[in-house]
Amino acid sequence: MSNTTPFDFGNPPWVKSYDPGVPARVEVPDIMLHEMLIETVRKHGDKPAVTFYGETLSYRQLLDHTMRVAAGLKKEGVNEDGCVAILLANTIQFITVSYAAMMIGARACLLNPLWSMVQVDDTLHWIKADLVVVQDALLDRLGGVLDKWPAIVSSLDEYGSLSWKTKVRIGRLMGKLPKPPRKAKRYRDLLKMGKIGEAEIYRGDPSDKVAALLFTGGTTGKPKAVMLTHKNIISNILYQKIWFHREEGKDRVLGLLPFFHAYGFGSILGLTLMLGAHMILQVRYDPREFLELIAKYRITLVPAAPTIYLNLLKVFTREQLEKIRDIPEICFSGAAPLPVEVMKKWEEITECPIVEGYGLTETSPVVAANPVKGKKKPGSIGLPMPNTLVAIADPVEPKLIDGTGELVVSGLQVMKGYYNMPDENRRAFFECCGYKWFRTGDIGYMDEEGYFYIVDRKKDVIKYKGHSVFPRTIEEVLYKHPCIAEAAVIGVPDPEVGENIKAFIVLRDECKGMVSEEDIKAWAKERLGLHEYPRLIEFREELPKSRVGKILRRVLREEELRKLGKT
Repeated sequence: MSNTTPFDFGNPPWVKSYDPGVPARVEVPDIMLHEMLIETVRKHGDKPAVTFYGETLSYRQLLDHTMRVAAGLKKEGVNEDGCVAILLANTIQFITVSYAAMMIGARACLLNPLWSMVQVDDTLHWIKADLVVVQDALLDRLGGVLDKWPAIVSSLDEYGSLSWKTKVRIGRLMGKLPKPPRKAKRYRDLLKMGKIGEAEIYRGDPSDKVAALLFTGGTTGKPKAVMLTHKNIISNILYQKIWFHREEGKDRVLGLLPFFHAYGFGSILGLTLMLGAHMILQVRYDPREFLELIAKYRITLVPAAPTIYLNLLKVFTREQLEKIRDIPEICFSGAAPLPVEVMKKWEEITECPIVEGYGLTETSPVVAANPVKGKKKPGSIGLPMPNTLVAIADPVEPKLIDGTGELVVSGLQVMKGYYNMPDENRRAFFECCGYKWFRTGDIGYMDEEGYFYIVDRKKDVIKYKGHSVFPRTIEEVLYKHPCIAEAAVIGVPDPEVGENIKAFIVLRDECKGMVSEEDIKAWAKERLGLHEYPRLIEFREELPKSRVGKILRRVLREEELRKLGKT
């Protein structure tokens, strides 16, 4: 094993590129996440904390509801080191239940609402859930879970304005929303079970105590459960507060990206509560409502995924988008690579700078981001956060290297490990040069100023005639075509070349029927190497995406393998 270091870890090269006022080292307090909420209430108790379709709770009210839910969870048999499984939309209930679980020493186990009943049931057994809190809108698909597990049903009309509650009730009458079983225990019942006392609030070691289980992977196969400690999450949101130069009690944040995802749970929910900011919730993405909320509440921070920016540019005219010009102070982009052309067009129309960052569920989530005030490099994931080391490693051997290789991370935000997966943990970590490194699975490199770039996912690299071809490189070129709205590139098994290069393309509406596969192929051939341009083109009306808008190459690859009879 090599102990060669690519640079001085005590004085990493990226620090010189930091914004003024952003330190290389940050002292992270030894507090639990729920203690952070209590401290925010002490400082900003009467300020608005969260708005859900017209109803607003102050920070003091939010804490009161959380402490009531905590008492209710204890009376339902959830104890210290227990697991409260959460299957909720972005609602006030999600906030109170997750923080209430932590308040009594339990873990908030954040399940994906897209999973089938079988997947949910299997996961509940695996993580040894004590209780599941489920959204009423999921009952038709997941109602069978109530027959096997202690459950609490949360209704969409427990919070919100009268008009919102009326809309939900009409939806039930029309059969668009299922009715909760009459005998089911309800979230509103938890609020009536008293209130946890100050002495009962759990306080332990933030570095060791697991605050939440979050799950990696898509909707097929067994996901990995990521154990994030209180210290993991606290450190990461503190870094973000400093990095983005935010002052407490002043921001208004759009809460759209799902909270069960690390981006939503850490970089939206966690950061908002640390800042004492006002979060406006949106249950599901609707582009018109998205813009209306920005304008109505004068949203200052817009966290979104690349596909949201793509969709907004596709759906609205320049004149419509200009209505939010100068309102948001910062637009964030994460969860997937942001095409450079999309960033340029969005910023030119709205004058809201997009700060692209990089992170993983395993890193709570943020590892790196572009500076807010300094040099931003489009196409780069930016600079590592304070207290964070990023290096390049050999994808196979446990050693650090120069040049292009696998990005590895060491820092307080790196997970405790995967739950009950010792083999996966052995593969995920290695020690070198006095540090424990986490393998991200992403291939990239660092430039001379300390900015990092992702070339592609290790598992997505295409082997064409022995050449390593990176899908993201091809996609970036395709997005420059005036008729291409969305693009995804994968490798398709081919006995002659190893893997052939196939591009799935969504055309802009005005170009449909006007552009052929051969047109796209010829255009790409002029701009890419002979080993890179896509040989196969398929037009689609839409591309498969995750809940946070990430285009799922894996799903496209599985479709192609099924066609070839390889699955």
